[in-house]
Amino acid sequence: MKRRNFLIKSSGVIGAGLALSSGVSGAQKLALAAGEEQDSGKIQVTPEYRVLGKTGMKVTTVSYGAMRTTDPAVLHRALDLGINLIDTAHGYQDGNNEIMVGKVMKERRGEAYVCTKIHPAPIDKMETMFEESLKRLQMNTVDILYYHNIKELDVLHNEDVLKLFNKWKKEGKTRFIGFSTHKNEAELLEQAAKDKAWDVILVAYNFKKTPQLTKAINAVAKAGIGVVGMKTQAGGYKDSKMGSLTPHQASLKWVLQNPNVHTTIPSMTTFEELNEDIQVMGQKMGRRDHDLLERYGQVIDPIYCRSCNACTASCRHGVDIPEINRCLMYVEGYGDFPLAMTNYAELSERENLSQCSRCSECAASCIHGIDLPNKIKSAMNIFA
Repeated sequence: MKRRNFLIKSSGVIGAGLALSSGVSGAQKLALAAGEEQDSGKIQVTPEYRVLGKTGMKVTTVSYGAMRTTDPAVLHRALDLGINLIDTAHGYQDGNNEIMVGKVMKERRGEAYVCTKIHPAPIDKMETMFEESLKRLQMNTVDILYYHNIKELDVLHNEDVLKLFNKWKKEGKTRFIGFSTHKNEAELLEQAAKDKAWDVILVAYNFKKTPQLTKAINAVAKAGIGVVGMKTQAGGYKDSKMGSLTPHQASLKWVLQNPNVHTTIPSMTTFEELNEDIQVMGQKMGRRDHDLLERYGQVIDPIYCRSCNACTASCRHGVDIPEINRCLMYVEGYGDFPLAMTNYAELSERENLSQCSRCSECAASCIHGIDLPNKIKSAMNIFA
């Protein structure tokens, strides 16, 4: 195979072909070389930048979701190719993800923005979590700190938490503050646009989401709030009906056709995934992309949860069905059982499957046609 040449045309934040630090192991160097020796032929990669709302941060439209990354060589390669924002969290891989990101960024200081997240918890616990995150990342300051996985307005409006985040901002421990959400997204974003209390929002957004969410994204962007898209691949499910085709590039293009989405953080674990995703920058949706998404949509319609929350009223005991389905997606779509178990463990007893033992038959129903009783049965087999 010929060496793959990546031609980076950049206006300037990060250039191509950066030399690897002597701190990279021999195995990692071999892995990096392998990443450059994929299929023959030249791939044109032109980094595309958007400004992340009022933060003023000029970020690549395809950034790096490190959540599932275990090989630092892939992250090094992403930085070489011009990606300039990395997303991690306190809970990813039981803290090992932040440690990996910290080691890479110690060698590549100043080449990328770093964002992390902490879950809702008592104030003293959140203080401990953030201090742990800074130590793992080997940083005194992160660029964005997110209040993680917010589901309800009352949690978002916790005044003590907002004071804490702003205190950290004043102390210089984080440059900007935000929140992330997988559920009730439109409602939360609509309120955030009015409150203007947060600098950035990380939101689950893809071609299966509602027009109401798109409208809410446009509203927060108009309010000067940065918008980061996650879950952009709508589960990334593999199916024989798709043949050799993958929906990943088309899915990213769909999200980025909205200029109010300033960047995206697809999860990338291999050089192949990185090479596929990064080529999307600067590309437009074409007829083939629309056809591919229509085909992929038909494949996932019976299984993919839109997190619209309409099903919750049909469950007599308040099981958090959208969150259960998200955990299932990590198994069925991502093939990542540890990630699924970690997220399931974060559900309270009131939200998890323990409530299902009270019913002889599942009455949950989905307005999009998903067979929820069967999905709950699958989840019981995996998690309960």
